[in-house]
Amino acid sequence: MYDIHDFGKMLADPVRTPAYLDALRRAVTPGCTVLEIGTGTGLFAMLARRWGAAKVYAIEPLEAIEVGRQTASANGLADGIEFIRGLSTEVNLPQRADVLVSDLRGPLPLFQAHIPSINDARDRLLAPGGVQIPARDTIRAAVVEAPVLYGGLVDPWRDDLFGLDQKAARNIVTNMWRQWWPGPQCLLTASRDWTTIDYRKTLEPHFSGELSWTVQREGTAHGLTLWFDAVLAEGIEYSNAPGEPKLIYGNAFFPFSEPVRVTPGDRVRSRIRADLVRNQYVWTWRTLVLAGARQREDSSDGEAAGTVKATFVQSTFFALPMGPRDLATQASDHRPRLNEAGHIQLKGLGLMDGSMSVGEIADDLAREFPARFQTSADASHTARGLSREYSDWRAG
Repeated sequence: MYDIHDFGKMLADPVRTPAYLDALRRAVTPGCTVLEIGTGTGLFAMLARRWGAAKVYAIEPLEAIEVGRQTASANGLADGIEFIRGLSTEVNLPQRADVLVSDLRGPLPLFQAHIPSINDARDRLLAPGGVQIPARDTIRAAVVEAPVLYGGLVDPWRDDLFGLDQKAARNIVTNMWRQWWPGPQCLLTASRDWTTIDYRKTLEPHFSGELSWTVQREGTAHGLTLWFDAVLAEGIEYSNAPGEPKLIYGNAFFPFSEPVRVTPGDRVRSRIRADLVRNQYVWTWRTLVLAGARQREDSSDGEAAGTVKATFVQSTFFALPMGPRDLATQASDHRPRLNEAGHIQLKGLGLMDGSMSVGEIADDLAREFPARFQTSADASHTARGLSREYSDWRAG
């Protein structure tokens, strides 16, 4: 969840923000309509209006949009900008935009509901032939040596630290990716393109591809690093590759199950998958490390020869510890029954029919669930939370 400090760090990025402003200034024409998804505190929306856009729609689900609304008013830019708090996929506009601008990425473009949101906005809210910023991203990957980062993940779970077998915890932390900012000295291989995302086309949210590298120097392979090269508009690009100026995004580090000592000529193969499940990506990376492997000249399928040094099958799915309760309650034949918290939420939502105030709903909850709500403030907090999350405030 981003707060104002996080949005400030994005705006202060000395590469990302100027590149976006260059692309937006080029795209805005007098009298045009601009749509920004994920406006945050509204910088791009306000400058689009200042540069001549007749109408700007600025959409953001977080509270930061209120800062944008106040800033636009303070700078005489509120006229012509409509700030909409919500998800773009749930918003209808009276007109299609000429320009769509967004930055919904995390360390990688495959982040939460980024791809479905762009698909929806392009197809439903952008005029045919409209300008999209960014235009495309290419995700690249390399094998890296990262002793400090890797040690920080696994060292707390060493068996010799407390005399306990802590494999269960190690299995979790080595199946989770981490944000980091590597330098070029971390690279053990050249980079390879994994996939290119063209936002101007309808995209499936799931991605898969196989990569192969030749180790270029001796070292210890701790995992893979992935980053993206962005094209905002033709001729306006930036990259968060190792060795480029440090950007807000960082890289994504995918650790190996165990470190592997490698030498020049060793081969590393990884098949990487990213599957969108309920607005979160499940990443899977299957890796094979071969000693001194060379492509077989007589192999039609590109099979590599060489002694296997290591093979790993990893997934962020394995990083979700699940106990008997988790498994039982999610089984397809489980017959769920509401607990007390569920009954409270059901009751509160049932009272939100427009006939009762938040205070009256809180009083009703306190009467029905006296063991849960010791004070009226406790019940009021629950009622306000339900109203904040689920009420249609535009309905009055």
